Amino acid sequence: MQNVRTIHSSWITDGTARLLSSADVRIQLGHSLLQLVVNELEGKITSKSADIIATLAFLAGRIVQRSVFYEQPKDFRLDQSANGISFLRCDAVTAQLFAMKQGTLASKLVESALMAGANRFPDFQTVFQGANEGMQRWGSCKLPDNTVSDAPQMMAAHIQTDVDTLIALCDDRQVLIAGIFDACGLAINYARHKLEPVFAVELAMGIALYGGWIDQRKFNVR
Repeated sequence: MQNVRTIHSSWITDGTARLLSSADVRIQLGHSLLQLVVNELEGKITSKSADIIATLAFLAGRIVQRSVFYEQPKDFRLDQSANGISFLRCDAVTAQLFAMKQGTLASKLVESALMAGANRFPDFQTVFQGANEGMQRWGSCKLPDNTVSDAPQMMAAHIQTDVDTLIALCDDRQVLIAGIFDACGLAINYARHKLEPVFAVELAMGIALYGGWIDQRKFNVR
C-alpha cells in the first residue's frame, strides 16, 4: 500500500483509473485491496476473524453489480422480499460471482480454499439457496451468529464511495473485477489459521451474492 495516499479520507491514487486499464496490475490491485481492508478493520477492538473476508466479499458483489449496471442496465430486474425490501436481479452478475468456470469468484475461491488446505469442496449450491432465501424473505443476508462484527455493507461503507468512483472512471472494469476476486482469494489464505478455509469460502460466496443483489443503484446510498 506504499503507493496509496490518503486525501480527505480517500484512498484513490493519482492515475489509478489509468493504471487499471493494464492487466499487469491485477495481482498488485488484489494485494492493495486486501491491505486496504486489513488496515481498516484489523486494529479495531471489536473486529472478528471473518470481518476482512466479509468486507472484501461484499465489495466483490458490489463491484460486479455496478460494473454490469454500467454496461447492461436493461438486464436488471427489480424484485421484492416478503417484508417489502427491494433488491436487484441480473443473471450476468450472478454468473460472474457464482458460475463454476474460469474467471469467476467461485473458481477463485475454490482455488484459494484448496491452496489453503481445505479438506472438501465448498457447497456453493447450499450457499446459493441460503442467500436466495435471505433475499426473498428479508432482503438481507443471514450470517452465522458471532461471525462478523457488523453487517458487511457497514464494514465496507467507508470505502464504498471510492470504489464506486473507481468503477465509474475505469476503462477496463474486468481488471477491477479480477482484482477484487484476487483479494477475496488472498483473504481466505490470510485468515486460514483462524477460519477453516471451506467455511470462509462459503461465507464469502453468500456475502458476495448479497452484495451483487442488494439495491444500491444510487451513489452514496447505503
